[in-house]
Amino acid sequence: MKEVKTLKDVPEEKFIVGGSAACQGCGAVLGLKLTLKALGKKTIIVNSSGCMTLLPVYPYTPFKVPWIHVAIENGGAVASGICRALKMKGRTGVNVVVYAGDGATYDIGFQALSGALERGDNFIYVCYNNESFGNTGVQRSSATPYGAYTTTTPPGKNSHVGNPKQRKPLNKIVAAHGIPYVATASVAYPIDYIRKLQKASKIKGPKFINLLSPCQPGWGFDTYNTIDVGKLAVDTGFWPLYEIENGKFRLTMNPGKLKPVEEFLKTQVRFKHLQKKDIMLIEQDIKNKWRKLLKGNFWES
Repeated sequence: MKEVKTLKDVPEEKFIVGGSAACQGCGAVLGLKLTLKALGKKTIIVNSSGCMTLLPVYPYTPFKVPWIHVAIENGGAVASGICRALKMKGRTGVNVVVYAGDGATYDIGFQALSGALERGDNFIYVCYNNESFGNTGVQRSSATPYGAYTTTTPPGKNSHVGNPKQRKPLNKIVAAHGIPYVATASVAYPIDYIRKLQKASKIKGPKFINLLSPCQPGWGFDTYNTIDVGKLAVDTGFWPLYEIENGKFRLTMNPGKLKPVEEFLKTQVRFKHLQKKDIMLIEQDIKNKWRKLLKGNFWES
């Protein structure tokens, strides 16, 4: 497939059609469309239970590629099984992709993911990260950022900040498995994401991409603002874009001087309860981590 450098290089063929039950402005659906554009028809999608499970309604499907719905906890194990079956049958050139939410990746499915990474099977794992258990009512996951409202971390008398915990450093945990490729991406920067997918498809072994997928009902923004919210996450340093290839860290996008994180936070209902002191704490944490990333100190960030 031709290397994608600009939007003009993005393939026109679509492998997922419209008309699904997904929410308007769904970042995860956009991410799935980009995934299939990047990897093409010879792709098998493994979908752990989550928001994307709503897309096909038996006997109908919006997919033009094989799509396998599995339990929320075993996406990594199913990917391993498919990889081994393809190898036994002598099939090559097939992209096996797990497309799973953060609940199925950071939390319930982490054991299966870790096992698959350790075995070294040849697949791409994309976490469409909407920073909550979105499909079951926007409960907190360990990908939920500090201060965010969820239905299980509402601000109140005992905690005015909402979620009192920091996000689990999953990218570091995954990278510590010694796999050949780890990256972050955002649906708001499609060329960066597509190029990372295409690079990952050429690398043998397990690959992991953490894809920020803004969630309109879970985060609380207008349906037409998905891309703007996603861009602000990157431009404020809330969600840095980088890759780690064979242990070598590289920022793939440097917005220069970061915008104040308040510009990102104020776009969403989930942060509206935060006080100025809370926002200052988030800002300082971002600046500290960003300085380290600029120096290439991924493990210290």
